[in-house]
Amino acid sequence: MKYKILLVDDDRALLKMLSNFLELKGYEVNTASGGMEAMESIKAAPDLILLDINMPGMDGLKMIAALRVEFPEMQISILTGYRDFDYAQQAIRLGVTRFLLKPSNMDEIEEAVQVMAENLKKRNITGEEDESEN
Repeated sequence: MKYKILLVDDDRALLKMLSNFLELKGYEVNTASGGMEAMESIKAAPDLILLDINMPGMDGLKMIAALRVEFPEMQISILTGYRDFDYAQQAIRLGVTRFLLKPSNMDEIEEAVQVMAENLKKRNITGEEDESEN
């Protein structure tokens, strides 16, 4: 299955690096540099979201809370430099799949994305079928 990922972070260099990495892994990737831009990108119907907490416009936790109302099955993980335990607790209450701290290595990021994709498969929520699988 080909899943759509939305990457949300105000660090454009990180977005480019993660986008290139995940595209090489076969994912369709869109990026947004802040919460408000990300909410606009939701119209592209991503299956998975990897986002930062502290961003311009809308922080990641508020964004997750808003998304949970409309998209309760959406898989979301956090990638942040904030090591505050309160952030982690709030994220867990909001149902994030993974809470990754920056800097994370690519193996950790890939594992988080794979877990989110597996969660969708278990719930029978599939991305676009990959032509090679037909």
